[in-house]
Amino acid sequence: MKRGAFELGGSDPCIIYDDADLELTVNKSIGGRLHTNGQACNNHKRFLIHDKIYDDYVDLLLKKLEKHVKIGDPLDPSTTIGPLSMEK
Repeated sequence: MKRGAFELGGSDPCIIYDDADLELTVNKSIGGRLHTNGQACNNHKRFLIHDKIYDDYVDLLLKKLEKHVKIGDPLDPSTTIGPLSMEK
């Protein structure tokens, strides 16, 4: 018998290949990570992104997060993400 480490359950990575549709992939990535405020086992936790598209992916992701995601008071209807345990 050999020891092994396996990806079981909700810790599977989100793997993004170089031929991915960036617009669609970034939208799905945001939803996959922020669904339930990231507090469920089925939310994306790790992203493995091909080197060829990494910079473009991150640029588009940041633009969309800045435009569409507001962290704040959960009672404020404009808030999309409630309290977090730390700033970074």
